[in-house]
Amino acid sequence: MNIHNIIISIGGNIKSKDGSHPIHVAKKAINCLEDYSIQVTNQSSWYETEPIPKSDQPNYFNCVVFAKTTLNELNVLNSLHDIENIFGRRRLTVNEDRVIDLDLIDYSNKILENKDIIIPHPRAHKRRFVMEPLAELDKNWVHPILNKNVSEILKKLNNQIVHVVKNKL
Repeated sequence: MNIHNIIISIGGNIKSKDGSHPIHVAKKAINCLEDYSIQVTNQSSWYETEPIPKSDQPNYFNCVVFAKTTLNELNVLNSLHDIENIFGRRRLTVNEDRVIDLDLIDYSNKILENKDIIIPHPRAHKRRFVMEPLAELDKNWVHPILNKNVSEILKKLNNQIVHVVKNKL
């Protein structure tokens, strides 16, 4: 069985039905990954960011995790969607606020696009809230399509503001 290195972006900006803060929900979701044969090997700090595109939504709380899995890319994506559903994620409109968001950013540097999945994530390189925590974990990560490292990508995202969350909740 092949072991694949994956990168997952995790975030949310509204409390769960039980009133849990988005970071608490995300921590629970991270703990669920192992139930889906996804072993977290590293986690970034938490970052607070404004919504993209800008709106009157509450700020988001985001992190990135590195993990290992024997699952194929589509099974990873489906597992992430299952975990989102467990925590109350509803996909009704584009760019809506959400209790949890789990995005597969990278799958062993693979490039894949079909009706079911796009790898690497098609907008990750446009989002400082993904690239900043990713750079915290691996400053040498290279985007498989752009062939640019994360530091180069970040230079083009200076207009997006992210703050490390000091209070870990």
